[in-house]
Amino acid sequence: MERQPIVTLTFISCLALARGFAWITPTEPFKYSTPVDKDGNYLLFWNFNDTHITFEVHVKTHGYVGFGLSDNGHMYPADVVVGWVKNGSTHFKDYHTTGHAPPIVDEHQDWFLLHGEENDFRTVLKFVRKLDTCDKAEDKKIEDGTVRLIYSYHFNDPASDDVVYHGPEHRGTKSLSLLSVSSLSSGGSTTVLDNVRVYDFLNGNYLLPSEKTTYHCRIFKMPDIGGKHHMIKVEPVITPGNEKIVHHILIYRCSGIDPMFVGNGYLCYENLPTGLNPCYDVIYAWAIGSEAFYYPNNVGVSVGAPDDPVFYITETHYDNPSQKSDVIDNSGLRITLTKDLRQYDAGMMEIGHEVDWRQIIPPFEKTYLSQSYCSSQCIDHAMGNLQEVKIIGILQHAHLLGRAITTRHFRNDTELPPIAIDPNYDFNFQEVRLLRNERSVQPGDSFVVECIYDSTTRTAPTWGGLSTTDEMCLSFLIYYPRIPLTICRSAPVYDSISIDERAAYITLYHYNWTSPAVRQTFKQIVKESNIQHHCEGAQMNPTEMNFFYHEDTLQQGYFPPSSTCP
Repeated sequence: MERQPIVTLTFISCLALARGFAWITPTEPFKYSTPVDKDGNYLLFWNFNDTHITFEVHVKTHGYVGFGLSDNGHMYPADVVVGWVKNGSTHFKDYHTTGHAPPIVDEHQDWFLLHGEENDFRTVLKFVRKLDTCDKAEDKKIEDGTVRLIYSYHFNDPASDDVVYHGPEHRGTKSLSLLSVSSLSSGGSTTVLDNVRVYDFLNGNYLLPSEKTTYHCRIFKMPDIGGKHHMIKVEPVITPGNEKIVHHILIYRCSGIDPMFVGNGYLCYENLPTGLNPCYDVIYAWAIGSEAFYYPNNVGVSVGAPDDPVFYITETHYDNPSQKSDVIDNSGLRITLTKDLRQYDAGMMEIGHEVDWRQIIPPFEKTYLSQSYCSSQCIDHAMGNLQEVKIIGILQHAHLLGRAITTRHFRNDTELPPIAIDPNYDFNFQEVRLLRNERSVQPGDSFVVECIYDSTTRTAPTWGGLSTTDEMCLSFLIYYPRIPLTICRSAPVYDSISIDERAAYITLYHYNWTSPAVRQTFKQIVKESNIQHHCEGAQMNPTEMNFFYHEDTLQQGYFPPSSTCP
C-alpha cells in the first residue's frame, strides 16, 4: 500500500492574495509595505521610480520617530532622519551618525518632508529623497540589493534638534530590498485569482536530531490535477518558533521514483534509501528571510502536464547551533497552481561553486574573493537551437562569512551589466528577487558568481560544504522558457596542491595562515588552477569538463554608467 505524505491540496474558486495593513490607511496608495518591528508598532510604506523614493512611516508613539540607512545594521555610521509633531507643527531634519552619540544635523538637507500628523494612535511621517543624493559624506546611496534599515522612536518629543536617547527597547534594524519588486505586493490591495489550487509540501512534524546541521528530505507525489497547470506563487510555511532554525528549503521534481517511497523522510546526504535515485531538478529555492514569491503574469512553472514528473522531494536545511533535541517541525513550502495557463514555462538554474571541499577560504581575510563559473559550453549545450532565454529573478546564497555577492554576465569577450549585485549581503535575509528588467541570455553567454567573505574571525581555513559554518557561493536563476539545465557549477582542482581532499587538507593544515605572504601565495595557486565545470539537468547526461579558464584573459570588464553627480 502506498504511503501518503502529509499534504494539503485545496481547490479555491476565488483566492484573495492580500498583503498590507487593513487597519492602516496611508496618505496615498503605496505599492510596498512591511512591519519594521516584530510587534507591529512601526509600519513602513514606500514607492520608488528611477530617481526618487518616497517613504511613509506609521509609528505607535506621540514622541519623535527615527528612520535611517546603515551598511552594517548598526546605529552608526548611518544616514538618518528624525521627525515629530508638536502643537500641530511637524519638525523634520536630515541627520547622520558617527558614534554612540546623538545624531548630527547634515549640512545639506536631502530628505524632504511631504506630510506629518499625529492622531490618537500614531505619528505619521511621509518624506522623499533622491536614490542618489550625491552627498557621499553624510548620506547613503540607495541601490539594488540588501538595504539595512534602522529605526527608533521615543514617547516624548525632544526640546530641540538635539535628540535624546531612545533606549534599547525602541530601536532595531531590518533588512529589505527596497528596489526589488519581488514578493511585496501593494499595501492594502487585493489580487483575486480564479481557479487555483494550493498544495502544501510539509515536513510531517519531523523531530530534529540534536545536531548543529541537518538536511532532511521528504518525498511527495502530486495527485492527478486534471492536466497542465502553472505554479504562479510559492510561499513559506514555517512552524511558529522555528523561524531561525529553518535555514532553507528546496523543491526538486523527480522521475522514476517507486511509489513505495512516497511519504518517506530521510537524511538527504547520509542515508539515501536503497533503490532511490538522486534527484537534482530544482524548481524552487527558498531561504531564511524570504517571503512569498509571485511569478510575473506571463510566466509559470508547468505542473501536471503529460511530460511533467509527478514526484517531488523537499530538502530542508535545519541550522540548530544550540543542538536542541526537542524541536518538532512541520515547515515547508506552499505552492499556488492555476489552470489558466500563462505564455511561458519557467525554470530554475543553480550556478556557482560546487558545494564541496574545493571551496577553500583562508582565515584572517577581511575581503576574500571567491569566483566560480557557469561556462558558455554548458549554456550552449542546454539551449540547443533556442536563441534566447530571459532571466526574471534571482536568489544569491552564501553562509555566515558572506559579505557581498555579485552574479556577472558575459557574452563573447565582453562583460554585460551584472544580473545582480548585493554589496551588503545578510545571511538572515536571503530573498528571491524579481529583476526590474528581464535579462536576455543567448548561446555563447557565460556567468561568474563572486562571493566576498570576511574570515577574520577564523583561525583555520573554511571549507565549502553543507554546514552553516561551512561556506557556499551560489545563485539560483529563475528564467523562461525552460531549458534542460538545472546545475551549472565549477570548482578549482588545485593542480599544484592535490586533487585529493585528504591530501589537500593535510597540506593546507600546515600553512602558516597568519602570514599575509602565505595567504597571497594561496590566492595565486587558486588563480592558476585548472577549473572543473559541471553541467546537469533533466534529459541531459551529467557533463564535466576540465579546461583552463581565466576571467582576466577571456573577458572585457563592465563599467557602470557614469554618475550624474557633480
